[in-house]
Amino acid sequence: MMEYKGYMATVEFDESVGRLHGKVVNSGAYPIATFEATDVEGILREFHRSIDEYIDSCREDGVEPRKPFSGKLHVRLGPDLHQRVARAAAASGLSLNGWIMQTLEKSVSVP
Repeated sequence: MMEYKGYMATVEFDESVGRLHGKVVNSGAYPIATFEATDVEGILREFHRSIDEYIDSCREDGVEPRKPFSGKLHVRLGPDLHQRVARAAAASGLSLNGWIMQTLEKSVSVP
């Protein structure tokens, strides 16, 4: 995974053409940029160039660039799990949002 100005991208190698293909993965349902190169230095350069061009293009068009992460996450739990999570949050003395944030933070913390 690569990161530049808050945007993250994945890269895959296409052996059939000997090229690296990258795409931004944290900008919504559709990637704001895809890019390719034949080597690591090139893929990094093309990723940075793609993001810079995207931001410049948005500025020129007077539109707000898609944010890498909004901080909002909509999750469908199902009624049973929703009830159990709400109970766990109440038992911990936390709001539902606070409990979920705390639980997620614990699960992604690096030891």
